[in-house]
Amino acid sequence: MAYCVRCGVKLESGATVCPLCSMEVQAPVEVIGQPGIPLFPNDNTDGPFEHPKLDKNRKGVIELVIAFMAIAVITLIITAFALGASFSPWLPIGCVILGGSYLLVGLFVKPTYQHLATWFAAITIVLLFIIDISDRKVGWSAYANLSIVLFWLIAVAPWTVQKRNRIYGYVLAGIAVAVYLLAIDALAGNALSWSVTIALPTYGISLVASSFLLLRIRFGKPTITDTVMSLILVVCWGVVAADFFHLRTIASPRLLSWSSSVFIVAVCIMIFLTLNLTLRRVRHYFNNRVV
Repeated sequence: MAYCVRCGVKLESGATVCPLCSMEVQAPVEVIGQPGIPLFPNDNTDGPFEHPKLDKNRKGVIELVIAFMAIAVITLIITAFALGASFSPWLPIGCVILGGSYLLVGLFVKPTYQHLATWFAAITIVLLFIIDISDRKVGWSAYANLSIVLFWLIAVAPWTVQKRNRIYGYVLAGIAVAVYLLAIDALAGNALSWSVTIALPTYGISLVASSFLLLRIRFGKPTITDTVMSLILVVCWGVVAADFFHLRTIASPRLLSWSSSVFIVAVCIMIFLTLNLTLRRVRHYFNNRVV
């Protein structure tokens, strides 16, 4: 490693020109050294800079995970040969491979939320199906896998499209919830019952109540108080709707039962939000005291 004879700057290994004064270095090759990896790479280079050491560590982790998976699989196969027909290794082998896949996905796939969530959801669906099918019939895994698909449609799918088209992802998520309710009811083995008479109407009321909050956020600047109270109002209307449609299903003469108190709370919150939105004096009074 050489030094600049003009300004005394210590040069990097392999440097032939001083970065400070641009003076050419006159020194033997042994003193200059070989070019190395810069500690702070140039940000103006095209494409992402991947440090070879990081790539080497990643390959080491991949080899370690694969080695542990291979050891586990070999152990299960040897155990199966030793125990004979009393032990089947296929389910444990499948669980080992899929369990190791959780670690390998993060090393092979682009580390973004959309990619990782999609791969983790897919691996989990396969894992649950394999565990459930081990007794040669599909049961509880159908409910669990439907829930995972619903999660992907709500929490991942809207972020896989461009921002200007994200509204279509939200619409798809809203439809997915309705289809999920129908599917859960259909999996019970009976004709559609509670999903049509109770769940879907309640979900529709909740969507209508939520739409007012979304419009308020989209075209206005609601305070934290407005947002929290609006969320409580959405929950209250959902609870009241569930009780109302349940009573209609069982042909009860009562309009509401235990949700009567929740209905009163919802009406009070709705009056408060209406006054807070329309009357400036009320809005300033509460906004000066509650952030």
